[in-house]
Amino acid sequence: MEGIGIDTSETAADALERIREQDYDAIVTDIKMPGMDGLALLNEIRSLRPKTPTLLITGHGEHDLAVQALRGGAYDFVQKPIDRDYFIASLERAIQLRRLDREVERQRQALERHARVLEHVDDGVFLLDEGGVIRHWNPAAQAITGLAAAEVLDRPAEESLPGWETIGSLIPVATLPGPGSRGAKTVPLELDGRELWLSISGVKFGDGIVYAFRNLTEERALDELKGEFVATVSHELRTPLAAIYGSAQTLRRKDLDLDDERRESLLDVIAHESERLTRIAGDILLANSLDSDRLRLEREPVDLDGLTREVVDQMRISFAERDDISIQFSSPQPGAAVAGDADKLRQILMNLIENAVKYSPDGGRIEVGLEARDSRVRVIVRDEGIGIPPGEEQRIFGKFYRVDPQLSRGVGGTGLGLYISRELVRRMQGRVSVASHEGKGSTFFVDLPLAPAAALSETG
Repeated sequence: MEGIGIDTSETAADALERIREQDYDAIVTDIKMPGMDGLALLNEIRSLRPKTPTLLITGHGEHDLAVQALRGGAYDFVQKPIDRDYFIASLERAIQLRRLDREVERQRQALERHARVLEHVDDGVFLLDEGGVIRHWNPAAQAITGLAAAEVLDRPAEESLPGWETIGSLIPVATLPGPGSRGAKTVPLELDGRELWLSISGVKFGDGIVYAFRNLTEERALDELKGEFVATVSHELRTPLAAIYGSAQTLRRKDLDLDDERRESLLDVIAHESERLTRIAGDILLANSLDSDRLRLEREPVDLDGLTREVVDQMRISFAERDDISIQFSSPQPGAAVAGDADKLRQILMNLIENAVKYSPDGGRIEVGLEARDSRVRVIVRDEGIGIPPGEEQRIFGKFYRVDPQLSRGVGGTGLGLYISRELVRRMQGRVSVASHEGKGSTFFVDLPLAPAAALSETG
């Protein structure tokens, strides 16, 4: 036998030491070794190297002992006198078997590694066999879709994935993975009332098609939000820019004889609309700072009662032309101090009151009040406006949301005010909530923590 290395041992102890140190392709031993019974030696070998084939050489008349050895796990036995051809053939088969076992084990370990990789990738991966039955469903696929492996495995994709009979034909399937494969297709999938947008592609191989997909639902929502942002801001910028441009062009005309009052009125329009542009830009920049977590707030005792009175007085002046609106303030416990940022609290109050006025196109009463609630103070802003449609109470705090998006009631704005207010309150360890009846008005609640007694004594 060419290319075969052979180690020999005179005793069972020496043989076991060698076997312990090296994984042989095959082991050949006499059934009677010095220092150890043949069956005991076989048991030791099986314990150390259970997959290594062992050939036993037996003497004449030891047939029963050989049978016991075979039952104990021996690969073969060779009876003395040894038939050379039989012995070599048996040994070659044993070596081939061991090498085949090693290759199978190597492939098994490789498959396990590949399976572990698939278990930990962020992309969803599933396998459809040639009959369209799902044979593999990794944890990422479960996390993205909410469908557990037990729900989909060994079931046709058309039963497990709603709409697969339609979208399956749209998905590009390549014959080879890699740069030359066809690009992924973004498709919608309806699951339990949720719409998921998945970027999915497939690769065909002998056992079926492997599909990999990513969840692009958030990215798609972000794209829609960007589009809505552009449309909203464009609309909000167009009005003041048109007013500024029109007033400036009128002032520049040489053929018009403008009296002082008319000239002053046009300058007021330019100043007012410029302030409006500044507020829009400020809201956009502030929202961006909140999103990127770059905004830093002061945390100090603030006289909420005095601050609210100032804001109410300021808003009364700002909306003086709205003689159909009255803004009232009540505070049963003057002097209430909260822990927060005074400038940002002022902005929150202004946003809420301005929102109340804006969404009261038919006029009405705006009530602003303070209530002491254990370790917190509650700010209440109530209006008698158009209210909020059922189910929309939480959405109104999202960016660019407007109750009247089509401006059918003449209500404009960037839709950032409530989003900014909520985020600022959160950063002051507070909470914003709303109660509303469509057509009957809304009430906003802002709960803020009281300033610590120690801080109050230092500032008092």
